[in-house]
Amino acid sequence: MVLLSSVHAAADMDAITLRGNYWRDRNTRVVQPSIDIAKQLPSGTQISAHYLLDAITSASVAAGVLRDQPFTELRNEAGVSLGQVIGPATITGSYSYSDESDYWSHFAQLGVLLSLFQNNTIISASLGYSNDRIALRMGPTLYNPIGGLQTLRGVATLTQVLTRHLLLSASYEVGILGFGNGDNGFQANVYRTVNLGGAPARELVPYQRIRQAAAVAFYVHVPVPSRIMPYLAFRPAYRLYWDDWGLLSHTPELRMYVPTGPVEWRVTGRYYTQNHVSFWSDDGVRPSYPPGVQGLHCTHCVLASSRSGLWYTADPKLGDMTSTFLEIAATVKMRGIHKWKWLPGHDWLGEGIFQLSYGHYINSGFAHTAFGDSEVAGLTLEWPL
Repeated sequence: MVLLSSVHAAADMDAITLRGNYWRDRNTRVVQPSIDIAKQLPSGTQISAHYLLDAITSASVAAGVLRDQPFTELRNEAGVSLGQVIGPATITGSYSYSDESDYWSHFAQLGVLLSLFQNNTIISASLGYSNDRIALRMGPTLYNPIGGLQTLRGVATLTQVLTRHLLLSASYEVGILGFGNGDNGFQANVYRTVNLGGAPARELVPYQRIRQAAAVAFYVHVPVPSRIMPYLAFRPAYRLYWDDWGLLSHTPELRMYVPTGPVEWRVTGRYYTQNHVSFWSDDGVRPSYPPGVQGLHCTHCVLASSRSGLWYTADPKLGDMTSTFLEIAATVKMRGIHKWKWLPGHDWLGEGIFQLSYGHYINSGFAHTAFGDSEVAGLTLEWPL
């Protein structure tokens, strides 16, 4: 089917992919170069590896530091994945490790994918586990261990061709972050303080968070009788998120694909809205807990210890907010390089694609007060292997 092949072609193709991503808001700059290599052997064995670097520069108390002084944080991540095709099933296992000067993370995942009815139905499921350690930086080379965070995350997806020009994609995910104490469920920002009863205090949040999300999307392919623009494609989508901290969010999205000659344009519009967690408090100007209040209970939490404890936070992302995201991207096939006979490897380079994207977030509430609006940009180069 036309739609199914177009949706999965990029994921299934043996390729080397180079990416560069950029994030900018009022306080923070993030530059993230990465490389991914994926190859499927004739035996059906799939091998892939990746490496990325986050260079994070920040200069504001709102970003979580104690003093308004510029600093740059580097995060390295490397990972490998191994899979095997067995009949209609593909079984995969992966591992990745990342580190910063005050954060170390191990992540492992097992997954299975079933391709049925001549690839018209694809079902996948995965289970991931991460084990992180958190510290408080005391200087350029010194740190104080604070705690840890263990996470379990399961995801199930269904992709179903409905007609030749209509495809359905649905998913459900659940995550358990932490298991009840600071050694396995520390989720606060060790550098963020909150006004607690008139005095600053380092924020304290529950040691477990149970997240759930359900999403659905349709891929609609509309043929157009034109050689320059042979089709239009639309992707309306919706995601519902909820957790036991009391946060509920809705995310409708519309994405459109417009090919014009060798260029495919992608336009995205997304709206996000959420309420606040049950232990949130503010005075209308900033996150704050009034005099005599030493925190609030997490009334929706599953753990009894979380319901009985007193918690307090200044994380703008845990308060009421909305966010609108607008993005435009262009993907170009590098076929013209085939003609550059003087260039070594011109035939191979001509099989690649080039993608450039730019997006803008318009935030509201305390997220806007702390971070303002945000800009993102991406550059992708991909060639087959």
